Amino acid sequence: MKDKRLIFRYFFEVIVIIFSVTISFYIQDLLNQKDKKELKNKGLEGVILELKKDEQSFKYSDFYNNRRINYIDSLFDLSYPFKPEYVSGVWGNNILIENKKYFEALVSTGAIEFIENTELQSELSNYYSTEYSLINISMQSDDRSYIMFGEQIVNYQLDSIKYGSAGVVTKHYFNPTDIKQIRRDKKLKSICLDWTMTIKLESERIAQSKKTIKKLIKLISEEIEI
Repeated sequence: MKDKRLIFRYFFEVIVIIFSVTISFYIQDLLNQKDKKELKNKGLEGVILELKKDEQSFKYSDFYNNRRINYIDSLFDLSYPFKPEYVSGVWGNNILIENKKYFEALVSTGAIEFIENTELQSELSNYYSTEYSLINISMQSDDRSYIMFGEQIVNYQLDSIKYGSAGVVTKHYFNPTDIKQIRRDKKLKSICLDWTMTIKLESERIAQSKKTIKKLIKLISEEIEI
C-alpha cells in the first residue's frame, strides 16, 4: 500500500514538472512573440521614416532630371542664345542613396515574419530589391553618360569657372569660338541624346517608386494599428 502511494506521488510530481516546463515554454513563447511584434512595429515605424527620406530624394531627382533634359535641348537648339548653364547644368549625375537599414533589421531579426498583411511583405521586398535595383541600374547608366560627356567636353577650352552655392548651378565659361563648335559637335550631341533617354527612363522608374512609397506608407500604417 505504501509502495502504491510512493508510485502515485512520484507520478504526480513528474506530471507537475512536465506541466510546469510546458507552461514555462508557452509563456516564454508568448513573450517572444510579443517582443517580435513590438520589434516589428518599431521596425515598420523606422521604415516609414526612411521611405519619406526616399520621397524627398526622388522629389529632388525629378527636378534635377527635368532641368538636365531642358538644358540638353537648349544646348543643341541654335535658336537659343548660349548660356553657361546649358553645359554646367547638364554636367552632373544622379546617385541613389539607399535608406533601408530598418527593412534589413526586420529581415535579420525575423520580425518581418510577424507582418500579418502578406501584400505588405510582398511590396516591401519588391521595393527594396526590384525597384531599388532598377533605379540603381539607371543611375549607373546615367553616370556612364556623365563620364562620356566629360571626356568629350574637355576637348574645348575652358576659360573660367564660377562656383555656385547651394541650389545655384556652377557656371563653366568656355572660349567663345569653342562654344560654336560645342553646339555643333555631333559626337557630343549623340552622347547627350542617348543620355536624355537614360534620364527619362530613370525618371519613369523613380515615378513608379514614388507611387509604391505612398502605397507602402498606407499599408504600414494599417499594419501598426492591428
